[in-house]
Amino acid sequence: MIEVAAVASVAAQSFKLLKAGFAVGRDLESMAGDLSRWMGALSDLTQAEKEIQNPPLFAKLFRGKSIEQEAIEVFAANRAAKTQRDELKQFVQYSLGQSAWNELLALEGSIRKTRAETIYKQREKRRKFVEIVAWILMGLVGCGVLIGFVMLLKAHTANAQPEHVVCRLVGCEIIKKKRYCVYRGVKTQETVILEPSEWFPKEYQCKYDPDAPKPPSLQETLKVIRESQR
Repeated sequence: MIEVAAVASVAAQSFKLLKAGFAVGRDLESMAGDLSRWMGALSDLTQAEKEIQNPPLFAKLFRGKSIEQEAIEVFAANRAAKTQRDELKQFVQYSLGQSAWNELLALEGSIRKTRAETIYKQREKRRKFVEIVAWILMGLVGCGVLIGFVMLLKAHTANAQPEHVVCRLVGCEIIKKKRYCVYRGVKTQETVILEPSEWFPKEYQCKYDPDAPKPPSLQETLKVIRESQR
């Protein structure tokens, strides 16, 4: 956005030179440079007021001043510019007449139009470009955060130990009128005791114990059960 304080300073200095020039009887042609700078500064202040009313999307994020503070500065600078315009009008009309003032107004209109078609137009293009780049960067950062979160979640899930695992039936044997079914899963083995006529599943959820020793084979397990039933 336009630096209001710097533009207001240019307007004030240019107007001071114009007043001094009128005081010593200089003509408008000899003060063309000061007039051009002063009119350009006033045009910039008008443009700054328009930009404040429609601030860039990321102005509040990247500018040091608040939008409200800049609006106050623009208001004060435009009030000072209006006072300068009124004084200049009196000088010109009193010393050179109304026609000279009308010529100055036409010159000012030409300067404003030129600045609108060149400087302000380029500023608007840059503003839109910066906004597009900012949106792209924000999108990339957002995607990066999301991907990082998903990867962290997957890593956490992969490292988390399950409470239960699927155990599948590896064999059954009837010993002493009881059916002993051995189920085995990842580092897990359980023996289920059932009635001979009772239905038994092909698999079920066993409690997972990652620190458990390697389970014995089916034959070893059934052998221990037979010996325990003697």
